[in-house]
Amino acid sequence: MNTLSTEEMERFQKLSNEFEPESQRKGPLVSAKQSTNAIAMEYAGADPAFVAKTNALAVTHPFCRTMKGDAVAFGYFESLFNLRDTLHARNELVRIKSMNTYLDQVGHQEHLYDIFVDATEQVFESLCDAIHTGIHDDSFLVELFRTEYNSNAIITHFRLLTSAWMKLNPHRYQAFLPLPLDQYCATRIETVKTEIDEVGLQALVDGVIEPSGISVEILYLDRSQGEAVTPHLLTPSRPTASTIRLLYRPGHYDLAYQAEPTVHMEPVVNYQYAMTSNYSPWDQGALSFDVNSSLMSIPNLMIDPSFGLGAAPMTPPPPSPYRVSPPQEVFQPPMHTPPPPIPVASPPPPPPRMSAPPPMSSLPTRSNDGPQIRLNPLVMKPNLSHSLPVTTPFKNSPYNQAHFQNQDFEPIHWEPHDRK
Repeated sequence: MNTLSTEEMERFQKLSNEFEPESQRKGPLVSAKQSTNAIAMEYAGADPAFVAKTNALAVTHPFCRTMKGDAVAFGYFESLFNLRDTLHARNELVRIKSMNTYLDQVGHQEHLYDIFVDATEQVFESLCDAIHTGIHDDSFLVELFRTEYNSNAIITHFRLLTSAWMKLNPHRYQAFLPLPLDQYCATRIETVKTEIDEVGLQALVDGVIEPSGISVEILYLDRSQGEAVTPHLLTPSRPTASTIRLLYRPGHYDLAYQAEPTVHMEPVVNYQYAMTSNYSPWDQGALSFDVNSSLMSIPNLMIDPSFGLGAAPMTPPPPSPYRVSPPQEVFQPPMHTPPPPIPVASPPPPPPRMSAPPPMSSLPTRSNDGPQIRLNPLVMKPNLSHSLPVTTPFKNSPYNQAHFQNQDFEPIHWEPHDRK
């Protein structure tokens, strides 16, 4: 491979710096937001690396703007407008105007830069008025930057602030410059018609853009490896309110807009069983059992008539057809009459023993007439009285292991150390 001489390399570098794409030589200073497919069509017959990256770019960043002016300045105001925060925008105006002290420190005279500050302030006022009146269309901002006077004045103001910032912080940039800092600022930064390079762009972000809380990211469209543009974040990696995405093509920066994330909303399913929001009022004192806080945490337990925690409220018996004698009519046997002897008879047979309830492992079958509950596994443990607090309804239940009708009956043993 033939190596080029130093003179030829310098000539090609100059041609590269002065190269202006056809899309930049025609059209307004700021284009309308358009589909990124136009860039993919522009590079359809170019190098395969550009073809692959522009096709991927159309998916990840479906919209873009072609810029003949400074993309960073327009992207800064566009981001402030999209935030819809008038207070934040006015605070930014105060901060930008306070940076006039930087210009004074490096020797700029106020009557020379004041006209550029006024142009920037006019954009801030228009932006705040649009947010306050509820305007969502950014066409007013596009028209302001399409006016060559306003565009050049704002770009000049931002370039002067960048130059002053670099001169006040030379230790951050001098090592990356091929010439002295003052000469670099005079020839590469303060001149409006030149495209800002990487070092100047970093200084513009550090001194002017980053304090606003807006991040800046560069998407490099070049011949590097990979099938997508190479992103590079110029601001610290931290949550920010908005991001300016610069699409770098050889010698120029445009604006790219990332696709909005798609949110798939799944239907909300309520998995809670037997829950309702229309509970009828009830009187706690009318219940036939003690209300335990642990049991009351079970939804609908106390309004389920099929759950036998305790005896149901007794209905009054029907009136008897027989008349009850008053106390004075009741027969009183004589006190001196001895009671007749009680004949000795064989003891009656014991009453049939009630069948024991089914074991704990085989619970009654569920019915469809009302909500049911499933006992906690702790209920199935032996020595239930020592594992859970025994409430009055459960203490009198045959499912309690300490109940005499339970087939695994085990009485509660009193220990001397027990207090109760």
